[in-house]
Amino acid sequence: MRARPATADETREWDRLMHETARPHLLQSQGWAEVKAATGWRAERYVLEDADARVGCVQVLRKRLVGGIDVAYAPRGPLVDDARLPSAIVAIRKALGRGMTVSLLCDPEAVESDALVKALETEGIRRSPVYVQPRRTLLMDLTQDAETMLGAMRKKTRQYIHKAEREGVVTEKTTDLARFHRVLRTVAERDQFGIHDLGYFASLVEAFGDALFLRMARVDGEDVGALLVIRIGDRAWELFGGWSGAHSEKRPFYLLKWHSLMQMKELGVRRYDMWGLAEGDELTGVENFKLGFGGEVTPWIGALETPVTAFLFPLWRFGARRRLAAASA
Repeated sequence: MRARPATADETREWDRLMHETARPHLLQSQGWAEVKAATGWRAERYVLEDADARVGCVQVLRKRLVGGIDVAYAPRGPLVDDARLPSAIVAIRKALGRGMTVSLLCDPEAVESDALVKALETEGIRRSPVYVQPRRTLLMDLTQDAETMLGAMRKKTRQYIHKAEREGVVTEKTTDLARFHRVLRTVAERDQFGIHDLGYFASLVEAFGDALFLRMARVDGEDVGALLVIRIGDRAWELFGGWSGAHSEKRPFYLLKWHSLMQMKELGVRRYDMWGLAEGDELTGVENFKLGFGGEVTPWIGALETPVTAFLFPLWRFGARRRLAAASA
């Protein structure tokens, strides 16, 4: 297998090429590269070929460390069948080897298996002790009808959706970023975690345009919940959201989540990704909330790393990998 640089035409049509792999991902899109460019990441795109037949593609983000030295990261890539993953990463590593790249980190949506892990290790590709993207997520199958989806939920989740409807909770689409961000700030202050500033969300809107959806939950005219979802083709990813904590007795966030699912279903989305499940005890409450909606808990193989320039690889192991993880989120 070889990784050849995408042509100018292929670069312009990158999202179409991504779709043709049958495993497109938001983080491999042109829009995501535009967002990350603001923090110093430069996108390079490669077409993966085997015997002159296209078998996949990958968008690699590169960031300079010092001098001419950089690191490379393929978020949720490469986009190839699981069986081709070791050969694909080797091909990308070879393509990157013409410069002073320390390492390549990939975290594809590949299903873990002993055979795959062994094949990767044979090629010098190993599990990374750090990760950037969630290693487990909850995928919702929106090809089912609404009644089937409701029936697959936990009883309490279903009851809370209906309770919110009876209590007059309203959900609505909006384009008002400031309104969305106010709710997110309230959640962050309450739960003591950091969030992106308003400018970051403006860059998401600029990059994804009509593919980005904001939905709010309101109780008696007060904004109490917010969700941000990005749709690409028949897939959607729920990137940001939260509940202010107000009007808990009316369960507004349950209805907000349900209406978001239904909105995406109406738009032809088949797979809705709730974007990660808990890695530690601090987020078990969020995980339990998500799991109440049913869906399929899906574990991925996790972050994979391989040296590109061998003598520089200690720089990666002794600090750069953790800086990359923090900077790539």
